Amino acid sequence: MIVVLDFGMGNIHSLLKAVSLYTRNFVFTSDVKKVEQAEKIILPGDGHFDKAMENLKSSGFSELLTSHVNQKKPLLGICIGYQVLFEDSDESSKKGQTIPGLSLIRGKIRKFEGKQNLKVPHMGWNKLQDIKVKSSKLLKGIKNETFMYFIHSYRPVGVDRLDITANCRYYGESFPAVVEKDNVFGTQFHPEKSDKLGLQIVKNFIEL
Repeated sequence: MIVVLDFGMGNIHSLLKAVSLYTRNFVFTSDVKKVEQAEKIILPGDGHFDKAMENLKSSGFSELLTSHVNQKKPLLGICIGYQVLFEDSDESSKKGQTIPGLSLIRGKIRKFEGKQNLKVPHMGWNKLQDIKVKSSKLLKGIKNETFMYFIHSYRPVGVDRLDITANCRYYGESFPAVVEKDNVFGTQFHPEKSDKLGLQIVKNFIEL
């Protein structure tokens, strides 16, 4: 069974519809027992890092997700679900404060900085680049320069190169758009909102 985790971050209708295209064996739930029994977990949602981690910790899901990964079961994080996979973020209500993440992937979440006249958030269609075609399980069938749909103001920095399977360029820099480390997977963009090739990524995860 695949669990799409309900941890109060919303905006999951498109994802549930996408998952339903490829399997009926899934559930959108906050039920601890079902989460414990999951063969795969998808961690979705939009919103702020501090609120996401607050919800995960207060519900006990932080420990459950770590246990899930330690059991070598696949986990996919999308958007804010991607960012919480990392060590910490400075997206906090208190200036100068960093919020600890799940620390499943090395790296820190920081806001875009630069001098170019580009808008933050980074919102809309942008290309995946530097795809590791041979080593990526999540990006099977996806070519360089494929467009995906992004909406975010923060991105990972200090990520181990071995964990990055695709980049994206914005604000005068290249940032990790997809990470894969053993059974942990993450996309900064929304594959469920990225047309047919985005749906291919959802399918690839389901078929792992």
